[in-house]
Amino acid sequence: MRRVRQLAAFCVLLGWAAPGWAWQSCSTECSRYEEGDCVEHTQTCTEVSPPAESYGAIAYGRTSRAFGYSYSWPSRAKAESVAMNNCGEHGDDCEVMVWFDRRCGAVAVGQGSTAWWGLGNNEGQARADALDKCANDGGEGCEIRVSQCSR
Repeated sequence: MRRVRQLAAFCVLLGWAAPGWAWQSCSTECSRYEEGDCVEHTQTCTEVSPPAESYGAIAYGRTSRAFGYSYSWPSRAKAESVAMNNCGEHGDDCEVMVWFDRRCGAVAVGQGSTAWWGLGNNEGQARADALDKCANDGGEGCEIRVSQCSR
């Protein structure tokens, strides 16, 4: 029975609750000992707000090599729209290459009009991911054209 209670407490701690429950941060302490063993636990939980969404996007023009980016927007659609508008100020062939939520994105280019995108938890990871995709796909002269994070 003690194992079942521990498992239930663990599931609640991870947030595996019924749909509609708020995010919670919980801690469990032993509240009563008998002969050196914990026989009763007390659990304390507080509601925690989920992290706010923070979308960003990178748009790139393969022929014009124009780019535009956005960050800290509440929706993917808005982030993509702003990136496209920013890119469109410098070229007429822009397309959204990558979008991200509380992460980072990058676009790598090689010779010609091919481009590759990357994602990461930080800018270095996103840049490395884009460069790896470029190199693994046979790209020559791979280099980062643009990178951006949204937190």
